[in-house]
Amino acid sequence: MRVFQKNSNIFNLLSEGVSEGIIVVNAEQEIVATNTSAEEMFGYEKEELIGKPLDILIPKRYHHNHDAHVDNFISKSEKRQMGHGRDLFGICKDGHEFPVEAGLNPFELYGATYVMALIIDITERKRKEKELNHWARIFDESLNEIFVFDADTFNFINVNKEAQRNIGYTMDELLTMTPVDIKPRLNKPKFLKLIQPLLKDEMGKVGFETTHERKDGSSYPVEVHLQLSSMGEKKTFIAIILDITERKNYTEKLEKKVEQRTIQL
Repeated sequence: MRVFQKNSNIFNLLSEGVSEGIIVVNAEQEIVATNTSAEEMFGYEKEELIGKPLDILIPKRYHHNHDAHVDNFISKSEKRQMGHGRDLFGICKDGHEFPVEAGLNPFELYGATYVMALIIDITERKRKEKELNHWARIFDESLNEIFVFDADTFNFINVNKEAQRNIGYTMDELLTMTPVDIKPRLNKPKFLKLIQPLLKDEMGKVGFETTHERKDGSSYPVEVHLQLSSMGEKKTFIAIILDITERKNYTEKLEKKVEQRTIQL
């Protein structure tokens, strides 16, 4: 600890310009140095952390495994990312836990071994991951068919499970195909004409009825709802497809009944 007290000006100069939290511990896992980002992240003043065990920043349920992990890390003295597939958490002074990402870097100074931990609060990243996973489940578990395809090449980028099941093609097969390949009633010029209002930003969504052809050659009537979206900088189309076989069958039966009644009358 005295080493860092003697060289505190150098450490502060190097660490205060870093947005990530920096915590340095000795071989006994006592905190010997921190930067402002780490102090703000965990809600402590510097004097409240210096000399304290590292466990003060880790939820109690992880103490045993963490101590063994750091001891093993120090003995091997190699740079590594902490966790490797496991979720890591820090705990603030007020007891609030938050997910973190930590990189460990061992070094020696005047014959003593230290570990510098570079800590990143990944709360926002985890929130976005959870949100993305939620939408991914909705996409994959939807009972409607959903096709996503490139706005320039028309090649499919993603297709949900229901669409794969009904159309009969695997995802690998669909990645080499375009919407025109499964729409026997539409060629490319006709399809381009249909999507022009979207490309010219004249409409937010277009809808039409057509027929889809399965891999086995059978076909079924569909109602297509198509809109322009984006994936990063790439423009994409999202097509939500309703299989209207039952609706068509019901309509045909109704029309036949009306025709029969008309003849009877």
